[in-house]
Amino acid sequence: MNRTERLLDLITYLLNAKEPVSWQEIKNHFSEDYARGIEESNQRKFERDKAELVSLGIPIDYQALAEGRKEGYLIRREKLFLPEIEFAPTEASLLMLAASAVIESESFPYREQVESALTKIIGAQNRFSVPSQIAISFQKRLPDPQSGVLLQQIQQALDRKKTITIKYHAFSTGETVERKVNPYGLIFRKGNWMLIGWDHLRQGLRTFVLTRIKGSLAPLKRPGTPDYEIPPDFSLRDYLNQQPWELDLHEPAAVRLRIAKHRIPELISQLASAQAIDDQTFEIRVTNTRGLISWVLSQKTDVEVLGPPEIRQELKNVLESLI
Repeated sequence: MNRTERLLDLITYLLNAKEPVSWQEIKNHFSEDYARGIEESNQRKFERDKAELVSLGIPIDYQALAEGRKEGYLIRREKLFLPEIEFAPTEASLLMLAASAVIESESFPYREQVESALTKIIGAQNRFSVPSQIAISFQKRLPDPQSGVLLQQIQQALDRKKTITIKYHAFSTGETVERKVNPYGLIFRKGNWMLIGWDHLRQGLRTFVLTRIKGSLAPLKRPGTPDYEIPPDFSLRDYLNQQPWELDLHEPAAVRLRIAKHRIPELISQLASAQAIDDQTFEIRVTNTRGLISWVLSQKTDVEVLGPPEIRQELKNVLESLI
């Protein structure tokens, strides 16, 4: 039996099983594939097959032994088969608008996937189109082959829930430190890919900018076996509107800002988590001082740092270095 036939048979076998299937039962059923020769080699072969199916979007779960539950492997139908979905013309047009924006960027690594998904969702129906009154301008960037490889490696680790080891160049210290991370999700903000994950060193959730990760990742060990589970209360959406000063790079500091009145309506959405002291003064929680300073400088004279003194001094030092 060739590998393609074996994978198809494995999918059918697990889908038709009425309860989780043990490793021994799998070996008995696929005696020609998983029960010959050395046991360790058979297990590695099965792990490679599982990893291949996971990469194709076919989730194989392992249910641990518990009271009233049998241990073994299974494919949950609710994860494999999605209900049919239909889009109204307006919804489909908005999808095309969003897709057109990312496809326009040559450096976006998922262009082919977006085009394929768009074709599947809307098909060739001419009534769905981007309104002619809307034009999209994307900042052109030269494609970075290395970042594309790294992004793909992280995505594979995320799909398989595998812990990764990265060499991360911290902006705050200028040092490159090895970090072990459980990837929870990827977001694309302001032209940069960011990894959100559990940092083993800091024992907490952290955000890592991919351009600060040096080199590529080592090959995944036992790719078919997850190393962790993402907490059910984790939401990647919480990080979509994360501000530069909210990246977790150091212990939190309370910083007070004074904002020009005419800019408050424009900037208030970026200060959603801020505490209003008066009609022009706000206190924010800062865990990335450099990010705050960059943002303050971009606002020219419309935003002033009132305190604490050490952050005012750091801002002054940056300004002096620019003169």
